[in-house]
Amino acid sequence: MAAVTVERDPRFLVFASLVLVALALGFKSELVSPGRVWFLAAGLLAVAAPALFGYLRAESGASLPAVEYYVPAVLGALAVAGLSLIIPEWWRYGLAVLVFGTCFMVSSRLDFIRLADQAKRGHHFMQESILAVAMVGGFVAVLSSPFNLALKLAWIGIISVLAAFRSFRVSGDPIPPRRAFLFALIVAQVVTFFAWAIFFYLQGVAEGVFAGMLLLAWYINRGVIRHTAEESLNRHVVMEYGLFAVLLAFLFFSSYRPGG
Repeated sequence: MAAVTVERDPRFLVFASLVLVALALGFKSELVSPGRVWFLAAGLLAVAAPALFGYLRAESGASLPAVEYYVPAVLGALAVAGLSLIIPEWWRYGLAVLVFGTCFMVSSRLDFIRLADQAKRGHHFMQESILAVAMVGGFVAVLSSPFNLALKLAWIGIISVLAAFRSFRVSGDPIPPRRAFLFALIVAQVVTFFAWAIFFYLQGVAEGVFAGMLLLAWYINRGVIRHTAEESLNRHVVMEYGLFAVLLAFLFFSSYRPGG
C-alpha cells in the first residue's frame, strides 16, 4: 500500500512552489516598503503551510503533519524576505527565490516519501543540505537587517532551535519530541552565545562569513548531541567534528582584528 501512495502526483508541489516563487518575487516591488517585507513573509507562510498540510496529510495518518515538516518553509520565507532588502539586482534575487521554491518542493517531496516509509539512501544528505541552505539564508537575512543586537540574537536563536528540532526529528532515528526540543534549545543557546561573541570581537566581519561560522557552530553542537544521545560517539565521530571545530576556530581567529 505504501508503495502505491508514494507515487502520488508531485505536480501539486510544483504548482505550489511556482505560486510561492511568484509571491516572493513581489517582495522586490516598489510598492512594498522595507518594513512591510517581514509581514509579507508571514503571508508567504500562510500559503506554504496549507500546501504542505494538504500534501502530507495523506501520509500522516490520523494526526496532523508534525511541526518539523514546516521548518524549511519558515526558514525559507525569512531568508527571501531579508534577501529582498539586500540584493539590489533582480536577477540575483530571482535566483535566490528560485532556490527557495526548489528547496520547498524537494524537501516536501522527501518528507512525503519518508512518511510513506520509502526513504532511500541519499535522502538524508539532501534534507540536511536543504536545511543548511535555509539556515544560511536566514542567518544572512537577519545579520543584514536593521534590527538591533538583541533582536538579531533572538532571531539567530529561533533559526537555530527550529533547524535543530527538525534535524533531531527527521534525520536518522527520530528523537522523541520533548527530548528533541530540549536538545534543540541547548544547540540554540550555544549558537546564540557564539553569535554574541562574533558581534563583540569580530566587528565588521562579512555577513556570509558570519553565517558560515554560525552554521559550523550549529552543525558541531547538533552532531555531538545527537551522537551522544544515540551512544554512537566514537573516535571517528570525534575526529570529524574536531576537524570542523578547527575550521571554525580558524575562521574566527583569522577574522579577528585587535581594536585600536
